[in-house]
Amino acid sequence: GNPDFDLLLKGGFTATMDLPFALYFDQIKEQYPECKFILTVRENSDIWFRSWDILTKSISKPAQYTSFIFTHVRKLEYYMRWLFSVVNADKKFLSHPFPLPPQNKHDAVSSYEKHNQLVRDSIPSSQLLEYNVRQGWEPLCQFLEISNCPSIPFPKSNSARAVRWQSYSAFIGPLVLTLFIVFSLISLVFRKVMGMSMIGWCCVKKTKALQLTNNSLEQRSKKNS
Repeated sequence: GNPDFDLLLKGGFTATMDLPFALYFDQIKEQYPECKFILTVRENSDIWFRSWDILTKSISKPAQYTSFIFTHVRKLEYYMRWLFSVVNADKKFLSHPFPLPPQNKHDAVSSYEKHNQLVRDSIPSSQLLEYNVRQGWEPLCQFLEISNCPSIPFPKSNSARAVRWQSYSAFIGPLVLTLFIVFSLISLVFRKVMGMSMIGWCCVKKTKALQLTNNSLEQRSKKNS
């Protein structure tokens, strides 16, 4: 496709990252020839796949269970299907019912390595930084010509646990809100029909049950005496 990258500039942004923009590095380079690129890499392809597999499994779980309820989660489902099909070079992910089949490590790693090599071959070395987050601030500051490099420790906020929490919180909030609205409507109808709240009705029923139990015990006690 031909995305309109100027929309980002109109929104006040001067940089972008991650998918799907990472797939359009050629078009971005052509449209903005002075642009700088940062290619993030891992220690090796096996480590990358392990991280990628954990990430995608964590994100795809909410889509699996709630996409039929929430529109925003359904969009996540479409995105995950597209992403899996691109990375694994396999269109079966576009139509396969949930749960999605396991990713093919060989195909995913091949796609990852091919993408990285295409970036290296397409972007001039003067405009490309090949970067591992373990390297910290220094390479980024030098490449982006930032004189006041941060002295604080390099942040780590994308751990496997954090990703799982972020993915589940994306649908827990709307789910709780939906349940609250449904319960409120049921309570309102119940009050109109019964003339009292559900809690009040439960208290009345509990009192009557205790009274019946009490009376039954008293009658048994009299018979035994």
